[in-house]
Amino acid sequence: MKRTLSILLVLSMVFSVFVAAGCAADKNASADKTEIVLQIGSPVMTVNGAEQKIDEEGTVPVIVNERTLVPIRAIIEAMGGTVGWDGEKREVSLDYNGDNIRLVIDSTTAYFNGKASELDTAPAIINERTMLPIRFIAESFGFDVAWDGDTQKITITKTAEAAAATPEAATAEPAATEEPAADTAEAASSKTLVVYFSCTNNTKKLAEKVAAAAEGDLVQLVPAQEYTAEDIDYNSDCRANREQNDATARPEIKNVIENFSDYDTVMICHPIWWGTIPRIIYTFMDSYDLSDKDVYMFCTSGSSGISQAMSDVKKYAPEAKVIDGMRGTGSTTEGQLKDWLKGNGYGK
Repeated sequence: MKRTLSILLVLSMVFSVFVAAGCAADKNASADKTEIVLQIGSPVMTVNGAEQKIDEEGTVPVIVNERTLVPIRAIIEAMGGTVGWDGEKREVSLDYNGDNIRLVIDSTTAYFNGKASELDTAPAIINERTMLPIRFIAESFGFDVAWDGDTQKITITKTAEAAAATPEAATAEPAATEEPAADTAEAASSKTLVVYFSCTNNTKKLAEKVAAAAEGDLVQLVPAQEYTAEDIDYNSDCRANREQNDATARPEIKNVIENFSDYDTVMICHPIWWGTIPRIIYTFMDSYDLSDKDVYMFCTSGSSGISQAMSDVKKYAPEAKVIDGMRGTGSTTEGQLKDWLKGNGYGK
């Protein structure tokens, strides 16, 4: 009898060890990646596969002006962040991993670590719930956002490796922080040229990754009159507002690209302004002949896509072979760019 009890006790201990190890493995597996899935019109979201209500009132994600707005508190807390609310200012403050986003109800200006950025759709209060643009928020905090139009599902993901990396700011920084390119740029042996316009380090960083992925030469389009923080303060009668509202505006470019005709492929990197390309890109297209060249477009933005920019470039430069464009984010890697370029015919 004693022997039987001893055997049962040993087996119980062994089983407990295996169960504990299995639980630890599951916990570590879930810690390797954060995945949040929401669906338009559904009051339930999943966090790493576990279903939970978005809130007790049954609030659901909605689409406003072709942008997804969501009740944010449960989502930010699932990410590991916190949410603050100032009723007098009607301002939401989001904190995650040392970064801060501030948004004001009914204002299209958002602030990432104090730097302003323009949104396509303003935060709103719907049915007494604060609804915020999820793509801008998630990507600013270094998460990837995927949209499935067929099921109307939003999937927000971040790996432990990405979470440990220092996030790149996804919003405007003063032009003074950027180092101007030389006044001239000479073509090397490469046949690919990557040109970029940036009032923010975000677009500059994307362009540097594009040039590395494409093994091309990199040139900044330097405005003769640099853009200041006041010039891109979209809530005022700023320079950027005036230029985008003037179809004839052509901001002067200070530097010259020599031997431009030697390049077979031109990649243009730019921020999205008013849903399309900044006017200085028209200056570039007026200054250089894009006929018979392969043109790839890359953009950065808080929430807008690249489709309108693509359409406008194709209309303005019909002789160019304008290939599909890509919207980059703070988490876009050189490897992802290489895969995208390969999938879109580059290097073949």
